[in-house]
Amino acid sequence: MNRRTLLPLGDSRHEPYNAPRGTCPSCGSGEVVHLIIGMPIGQDVMDGDPDWVHWVGCMHPGFDRECYACGATWNSRAVESPRPIRLLSEVGVSFALLPVPNLVTDDEPYTHLVDVELLTHDRLVRYLARTLSRDTLVRLSEAWTQAAHDTYPEVTIPAIQDDGAGLAVLITESTPDLVTLEISIETDLSGDAPGQDGVVFDVPRSALTDAAHAVEGWLG
Repeated sequence: MNRRTLLPLGDSRHEPYNAPRGTCPSCGSGEVVHLIIGMPIGQDVMDGDPDWVHWVGCMHPGFDRECYACGATWNSRAVESPRPIRLLSEVGVSFALLPVPNLVTDDEPYTHLVDVELLTHDRLVRYLARTLSRDTLVRLSEAWTQAAHDTYPEVTIPAIQDDGAGLAVLITESTPDLVTLEISIETDLSGDAPGQDGVVFDVPRSALTDAAHAVEGWLG
């Protein structure tokens, strides 16, 4: 007769937790905590895990990584990030909003964390981890859609400003085919070394329509 050996209740084999700790996508710190859904059997199992692994039971907070250094929270499972919002002139000058992937800011749920990129003939600069409001994205989408069709968008469309990101977007001129954009950004949001950076360039009206569609991808 075949016999099956049963392990005593609670006697389960626990594989050591070996996922890399990683770094914070917001501040770059290594003080990252892993939040694991469920509850292991036996205190000895929990004692064998690194001190930066926290078991959270059945009530998961909606993210599985947290940074002790800056408080940012995010999900480790990669989700498809929206494509960058980029406006490019015919001579190679551009302005772009680049999404910071997988980052959730619970303190400001109606914001997006972005890198602001300015490109000219002789330089490329990025202002990192700026907080851009969802309302600003909505206004950019509406403004660029309207600017693609209005005869004089510099008259009909007001400047769009986001104080949290230190960003301002203004339409200054237009022709039947092109619209002139003036992009301004504060170089230091802390106020310790105030300054302004920016670019002025012409973009085809069709490019404004494409950029508005890219914004809609961020808004879901």
